[in-house]
Amino acid sequence: MDLRRVMAFIAVADALSVTKAAERLHISQPPLSRQIHQLELELGFTLFVRHRHGVSLTDGGRRLLEKARELERAVRDFQAFATRAALGDEPNTVRVGIAWGLWDLINRTRIEFAREHPTAALAVTDASCWYDSDEQLRQGSIDVALARPPYDPGFETSPPLLHEPIHAILSETSPLAQRGTVSLKDLAAEPLLLWDRHVAPVLYDQIEALYARAGVSPQMIPTPGAGPFNHAGMMLVASGKGAYLGYGVPTTGSERPSGVIVLPVSDPGATTEVRAVYQKGGTSTILAHFLECARRVSAPADRLVLVKAGRTAR
Repeated sequence: MDLRRVMAFIAVADALSVTKAAERLHISQPPLSRQIHQLELELGFTLFVRHRHGVSLTDGGRRLLEKARELERAVRDFQAFATRAALGDEPNTVRVGIAWGLWDLINRTRIEFAREHPTAALAVTDASCWYDSDEQLRQGSIDVALARPPYDPGFETSPPLLHEPIHAILSETSPLAQRGTVSLKDLAAEPLLLWDRHVAPVLYDQIEALYARAGVSPQMIPTPGAGPFNHAGMMLVASGKGAYLGYGVPTTGSERPSGVIVLPVSDPGATTEVRAVYQKGGTSTILAHFLECARRVSAPADRLVLVKAGRTAR
């Protein structure tokens, strides 16, 4: 049996949509549909009922799903063991993928983790976007990701570790640059520079909803390939082209980036959550210890993010 077909079955069962599953797997819909059809032919029964709004599992599909998950977990365990063997990692190494701008949270967790488990180690990898961390988890190259939404339902997620403020990135020549915070009504006259939605779809939709709730309809300017997360986007802001809203923008240190100012948005709900994401089906002892350390430091880390944002804005 082709394992890719089993993984395709799990992805569609989690999303209850071939289209959404294809997006999460970063493949087009036709080959995914073919994999499901080929698996159904091989098994001799139908896994899904197709309807206008997506798919639903048949009785046979529901019974098979848990067995498919057991197979998936076995494959992930094998991949993780093989990766560790190739790299020479010790069993007490936790491999962590970190989303952009979450250095403070991982470093505070590192300090706590090292204090309680001095013989353990962290192996850290950048996972700039949600699809980077998802792919690394699927491949077994990391054990856990510290990430922002969206979260693939095929993975386990911790309760929120922190609620990170959404920031406005403005030109330092803006009349708002001397504020401690800004509201979306304050930003009504600023053109809103729009980064590619696929980079952070949940945040993108949240920003649109926040503007609508505030009764503000800004001029929207698409900026493909540029955004608050990179130098190309900051150059647009510094040049007076408009403002970005985003997260993960550096706000620490005594020297802020020249040409721009970073201010927290004061509107209610202008935060995004950060969670630990890991494989379903249990965790290793050392990973469980790491998750507990992250949980303990998360409340003070949440407050620290807010405090630092305010300091940078002055």
